[in-house]
Amino acid sequence: MQKPAVIETAGRANVVPGLGGLFRFEYLAITTVLLTYGLILLGGAVRATDSGTACPDWPLCHGQVLPRLEGHVLVEYSHRLVASVVGVLIFATAIWAWRRNRGDSLVSRTALVAVVLLVAQVLVGAATVDTETNASVVALHLAIALSLLATLILLGLAASRPRTEIAGQLPVLPIVVALGAFALVISGAYVSQEGAGLAYSDWPLFNGKLVSAGGRLADLHYAHRLLAAGLGVLIMTLAAATWRRESRLIVMAAVGVAVAMYVAQVFVGAANIWLTLATPLRILHLALASALWAVLAFTSAWSYLSPGTKERTT
Repeated sequence: MQKPAVIETAGRANVVPGLGGLFRFEYLAITTVLLTYGLILLGGAVRATDSGTACPDWPLCHGQVLPRLEGHVLVEYSHRLVASVVGVLIFATAIWAWRRNRGDSLVSRTALVAVVLLVAQVLVGAATVDTETNASVVALHLAIALSLLATLILLGLAASRPRTEIAGQLPVLPIVVALGAFALVISGAYVSQEGAGLAYSDWPLFNGKLVSAGGRLADLHYAHRLLAAGLGVLIMTLAAATWRRESRLIVMAAVGVAVAMYVAQVFVGAANIWLTLATPLRILHLALASALWAVLAFTSAWSYLSPGTKERTT
């Protein structure tokens, strides 16, 4: 068995000099993660309200720095403004994490990935406007956003570790489950953007059948539901493994939250069909899916950074 690696970190600066505990790195990291999550939801609101083309140009909106904020323009422009603020916070978090953990290669690499993803997100965001919200580009935009969210969670945890921390082996099962959730969210965005959300008007069957009736939109919708079912199996497997072997309360609680979120997500997905894609439900569907991804990313990161004792005693 591979021996755990000992990671040494030195020269940390927990607070901004001269400001006491007002500006701690942990506060900045948590704020950045929460606002990044909020930005993802705001992006979902843009899609759910069909506001993605309300500003046909970028970075301006109808050729103006501050357009008339009403209707769909208000939704789209709010997303751009919040994205600007979140971008600054992400950059600040990455720089601070790197400066206070210069000897930690994990932190340095994760901070670099965060900055690269941020730049990519900006460029793909502009492409989303230029391509008039092409489904593939929209899905890529969301994929980068979710990757950035997970990277920030890992960065915040890694940069907040004690001076000496033992890193364990990669938690394979939580990572696999998280990737399953990632695939489900991205497929859902693609299904929605392609207009396949109501390819079937019933749930859990497909026009009263267990198999797809055929056709591009119907097959897209069918594939999304199959991914949801597969993720359910993975989450139940993770829950069972956690109950049998886990001793860390934080990991146990996180997996429990993930199970609850998945169940809620299934019913909200069904309600989307029953209520013909009501806008609030579409936003809630993305909110739960993104939160599930974040919780699974947290579980994976914590399991790796704080290995502890794996066997739970009863």
